[in-house]
Amino acid sequence: MNVYLYCTFLSLIFMFVTIYYSRKRRLDLRYCIFWLAISSVLIILSINKGMLDGISKKIGIYYPPALLFVTGIIFSFLLVFLLTIEISDLKRRVINLTQELAILKNTSEADNE
Repeated sequence: MNVYLYCTFLSLIFMFVTIYYSRKRRLDLRYCIFWLAISSVLIILSINKGMLDGISKKIGIYYPPALLFVTGIIFSFLLVFLLTIEISDLKRRVINLTQELAILKNTSEADNE
């Protein structure tokens, strides 16, 4: 199987899976848009071999299909970074909620005495 056809096939499958989980409400809209953008970029680069060859020559990558995988890895690192930011925000919110709950329990116990 041709490398370009293989990458196009995988990107299309990934796009359909993203749409499926978005419709089932298992994937948040902002992540859905992110994954659809990644899939679209990879499909465009896979289908348009001339554009992929030109970009890879400008960057200095000698094997053009490797640019597809580098693009996917870069987007994956970006996603990991965005998810780390989200986890940090959620951790901060859990700490704040825990502290507020402890204060409310403490004041309600003081009022009962």
